[in-house]
Amino acid sequence: MLRIDDTAKTLVSPHAGGFVHEDALDRDELLTLLTSGWDAFAHELGHQSMRLCAARPVPGLDLLAFDEHAGRAVMAQIASADAEREIGRALVASSVVAGWSEAELVDVHEALAAAVPGDSPGIIFVGASFDGRMLGALDWLARRHHVATACFAVSVLRFGSERLLAVRREFPPTEGPPVDHAAEVQRLLGDSFPEVGVATTPAPAGSHSTPPPGA
Repeated sequence: MLRIDDTAKTLVSPHAGGFVHEDALDRDELLTLLTSGWDAFAHELGHQSMRLCAARPVPGLDLLAFDEHAGRAVMAQIASADAEREIGRALVASSVVAGWSEAELVDVHEALAAAVPGDSPGIIFVGASFDGRMLGALDWLARRHHVATACFAVSVLRFGSERLLAVRREFPPTEGPPVDHAAEVQRLLGDSFPEVGVATTPAPAGSHSTPPPGA
């Protein structure tokens, strides 16, 4: 999980404290946080080799990165609950990136000089939740059309006086049972929590926490 620094509008590692659920982030705030805190977010995904290249370089494309390990461009899309719109938006943006020449790739960011012109970028969807239509479409794209896709559900937790961004991979499915973030936080509170070298940021004045849902 990652702490949301409300002052710097970025993502950093957390400090220990209390725990409750918060309302989902709106699209603009999530995009701002991922843009400024990309390195921490990529590490949380387990893709430390992905380097952020541009935010909104073309209409319909939220974030464009380059995966140095895979040698390909990767799009990160902030997804709403409208599966048809989000998949369509991503595929159109993907076709634009795949159509860029070497010079056009470098114009966006010098790291993209290592990308192969004409290659389709990978697509990562980030959102509050993903329904069966979205997951089914991604499975179809991956299995039948070899489109490299993944989606990660994010939720916001109040952790003492700080906010955390919890990240869970929804597709491709992970092996084993889903992570219980509440239990994980409580486990961490009972252990020796490592010093991460970041300042604690108080919650914004007037903010309120929503108690965890019963489900």
